[in-house]
Amino acid sequence: MPHPMRVAPADHAALSPRQAHISLKMGPFGTAEAPNLMRTMLNYPEFARAIGRMSTRVTLTGDLTPRLYQLACLRTVWLCDCEYLWATHRDEALVLGVTEDEIQRIALGGAGLEGLDRLAVEAIDQMHTTHYLSDEAWTGFDHLGPNAAMDLMTTYSFYVTLSAFANTTGVQLDEGLTGYSGELQAVQASGEIGGWSGVAPSPYPKRVMEADYTALSPAQIEQTRRMGRRGLPTTSKLQKAMINYPEFLKAISPFGIRSIDKTSLPPRYWQLACMRTVWLCDSEYLWSQHRKAILQLGVTDEDLHGVAEGPDSTRLQGFDRVVVKAVDELYFSDRLSDETWGQFDQFGPEGMTDLILVYGLYILQSCVARNFGTTLEANTLGFLPELEPLRVNQQR
Repeated sequence: MPHPMRVAPADHAALSPRQAHISLKMGPFGTAEAPNLMRTMLNYPEFARAIGRMSTRVTLTGDLTPRLYQLACLRTVWLCDCEYLWATHRDEALVLGVTEDEIQRIALGGAGLEGLDRLAVEAIDQMHTTHYLSDEAWTGFDHLGPNAAMDLMTTYSFYVTLSAFANTTGVQLDEGLTGYSGELQAVQASGEIGGWSGVAPSPYPKRVMEADYTALSPAQIEQTRRMGRRGLPTTSKLQKAMINYPEFLKAISPFGIRSIDKTSLPPRYWQLACMRTVWLCDSEYLWSQHRKAILQLGVTDEDLHGVAEGPDSTRLQGFDRVVVKAVDELYFSDRLSDETWGQFDQFGPEGMTDLILVYGLYILQSCVARNFGTTLEANTLGFLPELEPLRVNQQR
C-alpha cells in the first residue's frame, strides 16, 4: 500500500495567490479534478514550478519514444518503491501497448525483454546502482536523437525526485488506479527488486568534451546568454560540456535555479545536502567543486570526513547530522522518516521540498559528470586520501 498520507491535496477553494498562479500554469493538471499528486504538489508551488519544464521535457518533447520513456519511468519508480507513480504509469504504459507481462518483467529486472526495451531497463538499473551508463547504454539510443542519453538521465533523476516527494508526502492512489499486485507486493517486501551487478570503470573515459566557445551554434549561444555567469567561457568544465546539450540545459534550468539560487535552505545546509549526495554517487568532480565553496562557509575537512562517513559519524554535530541523515533516507529509502519529517519546516513552508530538489539535482548532475568523464579543474583537490577507504560503501 502507499505510504500514510502526511499532506492532503490542496483545497482549491482556499488557494493562496501564488498557488492559484501556479495552478493556472499547470493547465488541466492544476484543476480541482487533477490527480492527487498534482493537487498535493500545489501545497508547494515553488517545487511545482521548479520541476514543470523538466516534466515537459521527459513527458512530451524528449528524444525517447513514448514507449521507452514509460519503460524507463516504470523501472525508476519501481526501484524507488513509489506505488503511486507505478500505478499511474502502469495505466499509461498499457494504453501504449505495453503488455501486463512486459510490465511484470520490468519490475523483475527486465529478463525476457528484448532490444531497446531491455536496454532501457538495464540503463536505469545502471544509473541507480553506479550512476554510470555502460558504453552500450550510452550510445544505444543515439539513433533516436542527439539528446536521447541525456533524456534517459533526466527521466531517471526526475522520477527519483518525484518518487521522493510522493513517498514523503504520502500521496494516495487515485480512484480507479491499481497498485502493486500481490506478487509484486511480496517482491518489494523481500527487497529482491533486482538491479545492476556490474561496476563502473575507474577512471571514467572522457565521452563529452567541453564546448568550443569559438564555434558555438545559435542555440548554444542563446543558452549561454540565459545562463549568465555560468555560461561565460570562464565557467566550469562541467557547465561547458553541458553546453553541448542546450535543450537539456533549458529543461533543467528552473530546477537548478530553485535548488541553488532560490532555495530556502541556508547555504551551509544545502551545501551539506549536496556534498552527501555527490559522495553517495561517487562524483569526485562535484565533490571537488563544492568542497571549495563549502570550506568558505566555515565547514572544515574534518566535517566533510563526517559527511563521507555518514549520519552516525561522531564528527557530525547538530543539524549537520540531520541533513546528512535526511539525504541518506532519500537515497536508501526514497522517503523522509517520521523522525526527519518536519525538521526542515524551520526554513519555511518549502524547506522539505527544497531538500528533495537539492538531492534530485545532484543525483542528475552526478550522473552527467560521471558519464561525461569530466575531469577535475586545475588546482583543485578531489577526494582526500583519508576518504579513499570509505569509498568501498558508495555503490548501492
